[in-house]
Amino acid sequence: MLPKENRLPSPEIKSVMRTGRRVNAEGVQLIFTQNSLSVSRFAFVVPKSVDKRAVGRNRLKRLTRESVRLALPSLAPGWDGVFMVRKGLGDEFASVNACVRDLLTRSKILS
Repeated sequence: MLPKENRLPSPEIKSVMRTGRRVNAEGVQLIFTQNSLSVSRFAFVVPKSVDKRAVGRNRLKRLTRESVRLALPSLAPGWDGVFMVRKGLGDEFASVNACVRDLLTRSKILS
């Protein structure tokens, strides 16, 4: 679980998705924009088209959330991001972690 200050509130998710820049990797997309805060905040979205079962969607959210949590100490402050999980991500932590770190590096959020 991410600390409360690193969670993007629900009302702000749509604005990030509308105005943010996008970076794609296999099975996951990061939509990000700058904020005026001293912390970076993230949200995680797994649509029903990825897995019909809530158990599967929740597992993918947990895996991506854990990857971001582990990267928090080395993240640049002042960013809002939404991770959109797509089909083909897999459910192994190593592959999810590699994809998440790749997206954060390419978006210049991970230093």
